[in-house]
This record gives sequence, C-alpha cells and structure tokens, in this order.
Amino acid sequence: MNATSVPLMAKPTRQRLENELDTQESPEVDIEDLMHSLGSFQAVLLPVTLTMVLSSFASILIRDPDAAAQMAQAYLVYKPDDSDSDSALLGHAFVNALAIVCFFIVATFVIVICYKFKFTNFLVGYMFLSSAVLLGFLGGRLAEVALENLSVPVDVWSYWFIMYNFAVVGVLSIFYQKGVNMSLTQSYLVAVSIIMAWQLSKFPEWTTWALVVVLAFYDLCAVLTPCGPLKCLVNLIQQEGRPLPGLLYEAEVQRTFHSDAHSPSYYQRGGPPCPEQATGTQTTCTFTRRRSRPDDSHEPLLAAASSTDTSEMTTTAKLPLRDRLVAFYNEYNPSAIERVDQVLAIYEGRERDLWNDLAAKYGPHDDDEDDNTIKLGLGDFVFYSVLVSRAAMFDVMAMIACLVSILMGLGSTLFLLSVYKKALPALPISILLGVAIYLWVRFVLVDFMDSTVVMQ
Repeated sequence: MNATSVPLMAKPTRQRLENELDTQESPEVDIEDLMHSLGSFQAVLLPVTLTMVLSSFASILIRDPDAAAQMAQAYLVYKPDDSDSDSALLGHAFVNALAIVCFFIVATFVIVICYKFKFTNFLVGYMFLSSAVLLGFLGGRLAEVALENLSVPVDVWSYWFIMYNFAVVGVLSIFYQKGVNMSLTQSYLVAVSIIMAWQLSKFPEWTTWALVVVLAFYDLCAVLTPCGPLKCLVNLIQQEGRPLPGLLYEAEVQRTFHSDAHSPSYYQRGGPPCPEQATGTQTTCTFTRRRSRPDDSHEPLLAAASSTDTSEMTTTAKLPLRDRLVAFYNEYNPSAIERVDQVLAIYEGRERDLWNDLAAKYGPHDDDEDDNTIKLGLGDFVFYSVLVSRAAMFDVMAMIACLVSILMGLGSTLFLLSVYKKALPALPISILLGVAIYLWVRFVLVDFMDSTVVMQ
C-alpha cells in the first residue's frame, strides 16, 4: 500500500480472523490454522530469501557513491560527520529515522483520506506512476551502474528501449494481471523489492540501523493500536468493501493435509463406517478446511431438482440415509438436525439430488480459492532486504545470520497468527531479532573468533 508494511494476515486468517473479537482471554491453537500458517511460510520462503540474497549482492557489488550522496542530501536531517562521537551519530541517526517514518505516517493517512472520499482513481494513477518510475528510472540506474562495473558497452537507444519495455510490462503485470502468468507478476514484485532495497541501502550505516528499528516499533503500533494508521486503513477497507491498489506479493498456499472426509460426497458414498466395521480398523488423522456454516433459517428449503434419481449409489455396509444426513448436519450445521425428517420427505426417492444440493450449499465456492493465498506487503520484503544488505556490507557471516534470523522471525509471526487469530505486523519480530543477531555477531562473535585465532 505504501512504503511501509501491511498487516500480515494469511488467507483465510486475513479476513476471517480480523472479524473476530480482538480480545481473546484464552487463545487456542487451531490445527487447521496452524497447518495453513505452515503452508504460508513455505509459500513465501523462497521469494523472501531470494529477495534478501539478491539485494545483498546488489548492495555489495553495485556501488553508486553519487546516488548515496543525493539520498543523504534529499532525505536526511543530519548528514554524517566523521568528527562526531558515537553518541552524536546515534542521536542523529534516530532523528533521521524518525523524519523518514513521519513521512510514511503522513503518506498512509493521505491514502486513508483518498480511499474514504473515493479518490480511488487518483490512488491507482499514483501507484502506476510510482511503479513505472521505480522500474524505469531506479531500475535503469541500477542496470547502468552494473553495466559500467562489468564494462559492457550498450548504446543509449537500446538501453532506453529495454528499460521502457521493462517498466511498461512490469506495471501491467503488477496491476492489470489479466492473462498474465502469476510467476511473471511475482518476479516483477521481487524485482521492485530488490531495486527499493538497493536504493535504501545507500543511507549511512547508523541511519540504516536506526531506520529499521524505528520501523519495527512503528509497524507494531500502526497495526495493533486502535488509532494506528494501518489499523484505520484495514478497518476502512472492511467497512467499504472496495479494493485498494497496492504492492502486495500474493502466493498460493499448498494444503499439506487435504482430504474429502467431510465433503458432501463422502456422506453420499456411505459416510462414517458402521460400528461393527469400525472395530479394529486403523484410524487416520485428517486435516480439512470447510466453509463456514451458512444461516440455517432457510433449512430445509433447498432447491429441489426436477429430475428423479433412478440410479442410487450402492455401497457395502452403507449407513441408512437418515443416519448419514444426521452425521452430515452434525458436521456442517447442527441446528438443522431437528429438520432432517422434513428434508427427507422433500427429497424422497431423490438421494442424488439431495447430496448435489447440499454440495452446492455447503461445498467450496469460487471465493474459497482466496483461502489458499497469503499476501505479504512489499514493504516487508524491502526492509528485510535492507537489514540483510547492511549486514552483508560488514561480513558474509553476519549476512547469513541475519537472513536466518529474519526467516525465523517470519515463521514465529505466522505461528502467532494461528494462535491469536488477529492481524499482526510482519516486521517487529524479524527486524528486532535480526538486529540483535547482527550486534551479537559484530561485537561478540567476531571478537571471540579473532582472539581464538590469535591464541592459536
């Protein structure tokens, strides 16, 4: 949505859990949400890791001192001075970080106001323009510096032709998406994150570390406090129900455990085994996702089909129809069990029609495909990569340690998402853990290893 992150809410957690009460006295772990969080982590593991690694290599190998000086001149309140003490540098760095975060806050509230007063076209135009500038000009600058470092000759017309097409295709694949392969859209989103991280890594060292720390606490307040800008934006989107353009990485979550044991067709084929057959059989644990129970006010007024079923399915040891229907309603809508006889009277002799109508009412719909996706704001990609890039400028070991700690923090956030069932910021745990690991590597581990080498 903006340069910062968005609340991390994996589908269906993003919609269903945010509508629940924010205060839960005794949070319980739902195995379905837990497995969905595991699948969400697997879905974003590769793109997040790839973004951090490529951003680190770009920051180390593609240096642009002129752009770094321009960044400091444009965005920093205090410029770094070698004569300043460490305490002065730290204070100036936090002032610079607060100034940048204040800009993010103002930008977020501007987006909230534009969305509230239905200036959606303005937001769409702004997103189009900013993405085109980022891909075309900043991406072009990165490519230009890389070509200069590699001493690769390219004529100016070919260069501008390639960058123009790169930017146009990127904007269309990110925002239009119709007929565009999802992998192309995801690749462009990763490219946008790398370019932004490369640009932000040009800030002075003290300012960079202060910025990621301040952003972690800002993200915490913006998402969890009632008056937080991101909280206001999420609540407004839920009230209005209109889509908001934004840079979001969307990935499909693979269902690790999938079974049709609770689908309508399961009960049509025979349902639970008869008690005499269940004895001594091996039981397996299945994890399934089912739709929310619809309003039972229309039960049993299901749409009756006109045709009559003449070829009912026959299965050995199949439970009676009434018992299977009771088991089905016990799973999907217990309040309708008392009207089972009424439903059987309506569908007498038409069992297949009964199960088809139940499948249409309780089975998965097209909108349930959103349950298999996770959306992560590009701001999270960017600032993860900024932290790892800054660590890479010090040492490769620090880069690897920070990368692993960020992934651990992201996994922890997704686990907490399944426990507390509410929107959570994706930055704080990962960023603070990464900063702590970096400080430990730089001031403890490196000194320890140096002293060990000297002793040998």
